[in-house]
Amino acid sequence: MDYINQLDSQLGGFNFENCKRNELLKEKLKVDTMPVVKTGTTIVGFTFQDGVILAADTRSSSGFYICDKNCEKIHYMAPNIYCCGAGTAADCEWTTKLASAQLQLMRLNTNRQSRISTLVARLTDKLWRY
Repeated sequence: MDYINQLDSQLGGFNFENCKRNELLKEKLKVDTMPVVKTGTTIVGFTFQDGVILAADTRSSSGFYICDKNCEKIHYMAPNIYCCGAGTAADCEWTTKLASAQLQLMRLNTNRQSRISTLVARLTDKLWRY
């Protein structure tokens, strides 16, 4: 339980300032707020002394419709690297497969483990062109 208290002291917990601000705007200034719509992806990563834990939901949606109930959002990149992706599922899948293949070729040519900085450089170069 000590590690949870340690994390809370480092991160400060969830901040409710925007919720308070929205209520103030609604009550005092008569500003109408947008209705809450649940969208997007949930991806979480935790680091700890012995490694990393990644978790993600598996739904792929388009507006209010669920298009795929079993969408992979944690992608294998190399034996020591995984990548979490959100957004356009097909683009994310293609981009991570391409980068993973490039890392594999580099590992085979150099006989070394893939480095995260190499992956970041490759993805940055690819995505800036997009």
